[in-house]
Amino acid sequence: MSSRPGAACCVRRSRPSPMLRRFRRVRRRCPPPPRGAAMSAPDPTAGASLAVVLCTADRADSLRRTVASIWTQTRLPAELLVIDDGYLDEALLARLARRCDELGIAWRYHRKDVRGLTRSRNIAARLASADVLVYLDDDVDCPSHLLEELANLFADPGIGAASPRVAEPAWSAPGARLFQYGYRLAGWWRIAPRERPPAPPPRSLRDRARVRRAPWLSGAAMAIRRGLVLEHGFRESLAGYALGEDREMAYRMAPYAWIVELRTVEVVHRREASGRADPRRFGRMTASNYLDILGSTCRLGPGEWLLLMWTFGVLLTQQAMFALGGDRAAHLEELRGLVDGLRDYFVPRLRAVFGWCGEKAEPRRRPRLVAPARRSAPRAAAIAARRTRALFVTNRLEHGGAEWMLVSLVRRLAEFGVDPLVACLKDAGPLADECRVAGVPVVDQLLSHKFDGTVIPRLARLAHDQRVSAIVAVGSGGDRMFWSTLAGRAAGARVVVWSHWCPTADQQRFELANRALYRLVDRYVALGRRHAEALARWEFVPRGRIEIIHNGIDLSRFDAAGRRHPARAALGLGNGAVGIGIVANLRPEKRHDVFIAAAAQVAARHPEARFFIIGDGPARESVAEAARRSGLPADVLRLMGARDDVPVLLAGLDVCCLCSELECFSLTMLEAAAAGCAFVGPRCGSLDEFLEPERTGLAVSPADASSLAAALDRLAADAVLRRRVADAARARVQAEFGIERTCRGFADLLGRLARSG
Repeated sequence: MSSRPGAACCVRRSRPSPMLRRFRRVRRRCPPPPRGAAMSAPDPTAGASLAVVLCTADRADSLRRTVASIWTQTRLPAELLVIDDGYLDEALLARLARRCDELGIAWRYHRKDVRGLTRSRNIAARLASADVLVYLDDDVDCPSHLLEELANLFADPGIGAASPRVAEPAWSAPGARLFQYGYRLAGWWRIAPRERPPAPPPRSLRDRARVRRAPWLSGAAMAIRRGLVLEHGFRESLAGYALGEDREMAYRMAPYAWIVELRTVEVVHRREASGRADPRRFGRMTASNYLDILGSTCRLGPGEWLLLMWTFGVLLTQQAMFALGGDRAAHLEELRGLVDGLRDYFVPRLRAVFGWCGEKAEPRRRPRLVAPARRSAPRAAAIAARRTRALFVTNRLEHGGAEWMLVSLVRRLAEFGVDPLVACLKDAGPLADECRVAGVPVVDQLLSHKFDGTVIPRLARLAHDQRVSAIVAVGSGGDRMFWSTLAGRAAGARVVVWSHWCPTADQQRFELANRALYRLVDRYVALGRRHAEALARWEFVPRGRIEIIHNGIDLSRFDAAGRRHPARAALGLGNGAVGIGIVANLRPEKRHDVFIAAAAQVAARHPEARFFIIGDGPARESVAEAARRSGLPADVLRLMGARDDVPVLLAGLDVCCLCSELECFSLTMLEAAAAGCAFVGPRCGSLDEFLEPERTGLAVSPADASSLAAALDRLAADAVLRRRVADAARARVQAEFGIERTCRGFADLLGRLARSG
């Protein structure tokens, strides 16, 4: 008999297994409502609204059985979402949609081209509108009172996430139980975050027979507040099919939300065949994901590293011993996979330490993501009682996305308990007056030349005199990061690097000198999940020091009411004209030549279209030359230069676009959405955390004139499509990407660093 859980599913037992006997005892103690109880549509006043999410891949029969247990619930969900990583039969989808319509359940179906469980779960959070997302595997059987119990549990606002009890009949065979005992002996998942949420324990925890605190969630069945998923998101970079994604998410949320186990309900996980039977791949994911999750969410001291050595020693020994019995080839392959996973984790890190990076290895720290907005107000109030001073260091306050983001941030930080000041290594630049008018001091001309080491005592003295507790270097690499890091350490201040560049395999910004200073930087701020992953993967930034704070904009500057007609008149746009613009600094990576080439194609098919290039920069002459070579008349393609009235101009445009080779998290994208302008952007960086194709805009290939022209063609020809995506984007930016949320994120980060220093 094989010892593997998957092979034990078909073993028949004349006597119920201990797991099933225990399951029956729980059912007797906590019986479901009577069989004849009437089902009812969800009542928004009774508990939280629920959306059931099923992520599936080519397992139609398994999905059908799982959905059947949803129809019999005593409380029906508000929504049913099926995220398809394969190709479900159209007839099955039609039946599901029809049944949902009969029961009054909102039906949503989404098929993805790129497979990935964590990505599916993040997409579901964006598509749903219910308060709580109930994630179920497509091979579970749910008791009829599951959703009713969850709705009642989440009526307690202190609960952030919960899992019911999960029965695993596949693990009831003797060989499978022995295999699981080996994992328990190894201390598998014994390491966990030590932090507790700042909020008091929820009232539900007083009933120990019903609810208890849980260290993690179960991927087979778990319920999470939708706001938490939108804020933190499942990590999409986990290897393979994301083995351990449920525990990684729980570990990352542990400092912010109460996670509990609902003991009155037990879900049966059937563990049906899924095409994941490659033992070597399974072993590789087991090792690499386990180490990656612990390294990025827990503080690993000497004791934890000793436990990890014991853990993998036991697992390797166990696989070797089981290989002596049945299924030898599978266990040897899984043993090789474990070794592969250990190598995948440690070799790149050893290379970064000893090969070219030059920094010392150190224990990884748990990353802190920005706490959800609903929990940020008390923190902001607490920080206000003890104000923090922060020095933001940049090169020059010129017209650009990162610079406007800095100006928008420092103008509002004082409301959140942080007193900012700005230091420019070069001259102050045209945006300095925006800061000074808001009462934010600006100091400039601190660096006389690139190798001017005297900037260290200048910055350190400024930080000391102003009683600065944190220095924030605004940018990726370069002089700002290097001199700010050294000056911060000289002044005894904490150091933060606010990155606005998303690296790739071919393009990195952190020079060797700055990489050597990694250990002196306390936190790196990324603008999105993909940005954070890129910093860790390509720049070798310690993952435990990365925090995610999304860009936000001052929505009051983008009140489009009453502005559209004057703005269109200023742009020279008549009633039938379609205004299409690009708002970006004139730099090579922005690829204005691609925009001009696409404009020539669109103008040939839509003579009513007018094109505007808004921005200035070092590539001014080459952009002007490309415009001349295009043959487009000056009244069709206009170069507007740098403008201070971008919100007004965007209100007059119909379409705004970017076609860059690289983007991180574009401010132009948010501004276009706030102004009610349809947006077209490249598939790169963290743009997809806002840009949902066909919903909040259109996505195109980076730096591809044909792809851009096709998208602009669609929008130029379809006013209804323009209005639909513009309205959806505006609603989302108003709900999630105001400057207040960014300020709360920085206030929370800087306050924590000040208190820990």
